[in-house]
Order: sequence, then structure tokens, then C-alpha cells
Amino acid sequence: MKVLCIGESCIEITCPIDSFIGENSKVRIIDRIESGGGVAGNIAYLLGKWGVEVFIASMVGSDDAASKIKKDYENIGVKTDFMETSYDKPTSTSIVLQNKASKSKTILDLTNNTALKKYAFNIEPDIIITDANDYSASLAAFDKYPKSISVLALDSLTNEALEMGKYVNYIIVNQDVAEKISNSKVDFNNSSSIVNIYNYLKQRYLKSEIVITLGERGCVYSINNQVKIMPPVKVDVVDTNGAGAIFVGALMYGIGRNFGFEKSLCYASIAASLSTTKLSSRLSIPSLTEVSNYYDTKFGATYNPNNSNNQNSQNSQNAQSNENEPPTINNATNQNGEVTPSEQTEGISSNDNQKNA
Repeated sequence: MKVLCIGESCIEITCPIDSFIGENSKVRIIDRIESGGGVAGNIAYLLGKWGVEVFIASMVGSDDAASKIKKDYENIGVKTDFMETSYDKPTSTSIVLQNKASKSKTILDLTNNTALKKYAFNIEPDIIITDANDYSASLAAFDKYPKSISVLALDSLTNEALEMGKYVNYIIVNQDVAEKISNSKVDFNNSSSIVNIYNYLKQRYLKSEIVITLGERGCVYSINNQVKIMPPVKVDVVDTNGAGAIFVGALMYGIGRNFGFEKSLCYASIAASLSTTKLSSRLSIPSLTEVSNYYDTKFGATYNPNNSNNQNSQNSQNAQSNENEPPTINNATNQNGEVTPSEQTEGISSNDNQKNA
């Protein structure tokens, strides 16, 4: 499997604080955690950490931060052939103020906002993932490699991002972005609100598989004409920053390894949840062994993560007792688009018609 990630690479500085910082105040912060970051950057880093051949295409500055970012990538196996240097602007920096009491965060993004100038992607990727920060480079890659699986990882909304959704096979958005696109609000006491938002996105982007992440509520997806909610793994949350990118990276790892859509989603949910137990998005990325061991222990699966013929192991797993399989809560929609809630079910579907690398 070969993956190309296009988008932002930055230096991320996480600062734990004791309470909210108001206006006209000055706070002395002693502790901080510094690492690489960025949505595309964290996706690439996870895939490199998990043994995938992955390339990152990002614009960075001509400074020490850029050198650190490149070194971090190369140490984990991410290839930096398509990184470019801007001599006009510094490398992007993300400052994360993490409230230790409430677990909430405030993020200040000091972005480079400079697009790539070269689109010499000569690697024949199986999967192309973009965070929508570079519209032209992303479309150039989609156009050059039409047979590649194309993925849009969207954590903020722009007109270019909305347009880019027309060209990809997978769109993964968070709840906030989904609400803005649909001009609707999620009501967790009314499952039809979630289904209606999902259907709005699905109708807008007919060629794409849609996944909406709901934070501690799990994620929404559809399979076999049913809209489903997959619950998250229950953990003690410390820091949610970066969990969305980790979710996308783990999901596409599973898709690329032919795990099947729902099993891949389960991997993504486990990886994202485990990441929230530690500070910093990049440093909290779990290993493949951690995620696969959790999956095996929780759901009784046996497989080789590096075996491309995992559909057979998945079919075998589906024959096991339902009590060993990950739960999903179904909300089916009928032909009129009306919600027809079903009972809670368990298990991973073996009839997966998703595109696989």
C-alpha cells in the first residue's frame, strides 16, 4: 500500500493550563509539549508509524521548525520527497491551550497558508488523502491518479473544501463541519436529526462514502442502505486534539489492508479513543500493536495486520458469537428518507462493497 498525504505540516505546542484564560490577563506557562502536527501531517505520521509507505506533500518555512518536522517524519518512515520550502513565510505553528480541569482546548493556528508549487507526484499512490488546505495540489493529484482511492479529511469549512468534496471517494467530517454544511444541529435525544444531517451530506456528495465523527458519541456512517452509529471506546479522556486525524489515518489503513469498511471504522474508533488518553496529537498516536491487541481482546478477532487477504479472516470472525463483535446502533432509512429505528445490533458486516486498495 502506498499513500500520498497532501496538506498542512506544522509545529504543535501543547500547553496544559489550570483554568480558562480571560481577556486582559497574563499567565505564566511553564509546562509545554512540542511536536509535529497538522491534520495531513498527523495522518501521514500514523501511517508511517504503522509501517505504511507514505509520502507527505506540505509547504514549510526555511527555519528550524521545518528541519524538526522533516526529521520527525523521516525517523518514523514518512517520506518527505514532496515537501517544499517557502522563503517568504515561516513554518505553521499551532498553539494548543489544554484546560486540565474541563478537558476543553483553545487552539491558535499561526498558518503559513502557502500552496505547493510543484505537483510532481510520481509515485502511483493507492490512496490520496487531503485535509483541503491545498486545493490545487489536491485536485492535481486526483486528476493524475484517477484510479487511486481519494479521501477528504475535513475539520474546518471553506468554499474550496466544499467543492473538493465532489471529487473524492471518502469524506470524513466532524460534527461541527457536518452541522455547518447541512445548516442543522445534532440532537442526541432525537436520532432522526443525525440521520437527516447524514442524508443531506450523502445527497450532496453522491459519489462519496460519508463518515461523520461525533467525538465521545462515536461516528455515523452507512452500509447496506442503513445509517448507523458506531459507539466509541470508553476511555478516560485527557486531550482530544488530533483524534480526528488519527481516526482518518487508522480508517484508511484498514481500507488499504482490505479489512472491510466496518472493521476499518472499528480500528479508527479504537485508535482515536486511545489517543485521547494522552496529551499532544502527534505523541498520543497509538501503535498498530496497541490497536490490534485491543481489537483482538475486545472482539475475539484473529488476523495478521500485514496480510492483504483479511476478508477471509473477517468472514471467519463474523461466524463467531455476536458477543465478541463490536456493537453498532442502527437507524435505517426507508425509500422515502424517513427514519425507521431498529434494535441495537452487534457484528461486522461481511458484505462490504467499499473500494479497497
